[in-house]
Amino acid sequence: MELVRQEYFVLLWVVPILGILWWLGVWHQSRMRKRFGNLKNLKKISRISWAGRGWLRGLAFLVSLSIMVLALAQPRMVIRELKPVPTPTDLIFLLDISPSMYGSDMDPHRLGHAQEIIQQFLLHKQPQDRYGLVVFHYTSVVLSYLTRDPQSIIVYFDYLNQLEEPQPGSNMGSALRSALRVMELDSIAHPDLVKQRRRVFVLISDGNDNIGEWEEPLAQTFQQGVKIYTFGLGTASGAHVPLLLTQGKPVKFLTREGGARIVSKAQSRTLRDVAERTAGKFYRGEDKKQVNEALQEILVQGRPVAGYESHATRRELYQEFLLAAFAFLILGIFL
Repeated sequence: MELVRQEYFVLLWVVPILGILWWLGVWHQSRMRKRFGNLKNLKKISRISWAGRGWLRGLAFLVSLSIMVLALAQPRMVIRELKPVPTPTDLIFLLDISPSMYGSDMDPHRLGHAQEIIQQFLLHKQPQDRYGLVVFHYTSVVLSYLTRDPQSIIVYFDYLNQLEEPQPGSNMGSALRSALRVMELDSIAHPDLVKQRRRVFVLISDGNDNIGEWEEPLAQTFQQGVKIYTFGLGTASGAHVPLLLTQGKPVKFLTREGGARIVSKAQSRTLRDVAERTAGKFYRGEDKKQVNEALQEILVQGRPVAGYESHATRRELYQEFLLAAFAFLILGIFL
């Protein structure tokens, strides 16, 4: 316990002075009682109080006054709380930007919905976390290396939304290799942080991998202890695949030899396999409940504890002291 306003302790000098005055009063009262001699004769006409009652009343009043002075000193209880320190997380988004991701079976399209999911991660980002962004079609490109600044990732959304001719192909293996390369370069630049940080990949795609080169980099990812969480986009009914866009609107679609438009439907088998083989988890991107569960799992519940730090919290006790002083005061009055 600590006392903030200790200058009020000077008022405690009043307590012994009042105690002496009270003692003189009780002493004088006891002398007067002795002058009456035998007090038993007075019991028939008056109530005779116990001789020690005056001393107890004085003690109660003095204790009440002392506690009031302590209440003025603003007593506080210092409580030490141990709070867990979450492990900082390095998270790399692997974002599919193949033509099928511009399908309009989601609002505004699959890629736009993927960007909304990424923005949810950025909104719940911890200050010590770092995020990176890798996009892929038939090959992959690192748009943002690991950074604590979420704006470094958001700035690329405008670029992706203004693409007029999305490149064909969907190569998850290339995206995994690029993400592993980002981690490797960061480990070289900051070797002291490797064991202090948790590393996670978040793969967002409609599942249409038509290259099939992801087995080897997936094994490397698992060996390095990196979990991959996947989000599947698209619907069962599917959408046509844009090949050319003007001001964000599709003007040309992928067709078969006879001219019929090809429909891209949601494919989750590969995404589930990728997640399960790295101890991650697959989520449906159009399900808000599953997206919220993913945020909790990846950013909160699945984050290991790096240690604990002590936080001092102070609880004011002057109210309890005043209640105790009031109780002794009432005791002294009715005793």
